Amino acid sequence: MNRFQTDMHNNLRLAVDSLQGISEKSKMDLETWIKEIISLKYQMETLADQKGYSINCKRSIPICKGECCKWHYPRNLTHVDFFIAIFNMGEEQKALLSKKILGAKYDHCPMLLKTGCFLSFEQRPVLCTNAYPCFSDHSYWIEKEKKNILFKKAFDCILKIKFISD
Repeated sequence: MNRFQTDMHNNLRLAVDSLQGISEKSKMDLETWIKEIISLKYQMETLADQKGYSINCKRSIPICKGECCKWHYPRNLTHVDFFIAIFNMGEEQKALLSKKILGAKYDHCPMLLKTGCFLSFEQRPVLCTNAYPCFSDHSYWIEKEKKNILFKKAFDCILKIKFISD
């Protein structure tokens, strides 16, 4: 297994282990912040869609072969990204995700399928959702930076609730 797979799998394992024994209060608090992240992701995806980035990105994949999805963003996924992604995922899906990461025979994101990401739209990591480096104009990046402040706040709260206080 290559280093990339090992790192992703270790982050997934940490996220899965962190879900064990969550108190009901912590779960409710975490769910609030996860919903906030999903809302922010939808806002950025809507903006990207309005600017035509989403469709341009999809149309470019035959040429670029998903360069961003394969190489740039997945390498930066953390245990918190995985925690958010699997928070409401069933045990079977978690096991399938783990198997997919461990069984990858290539050196790019093992969650990338021919039809898109293994994770659903709602579960896609923030990093993979709001980045359109090939198409983004200045106004998109300004909005992205504003949202990144809110994303960071939500991520920090998740860290405090689950990874620090429990």
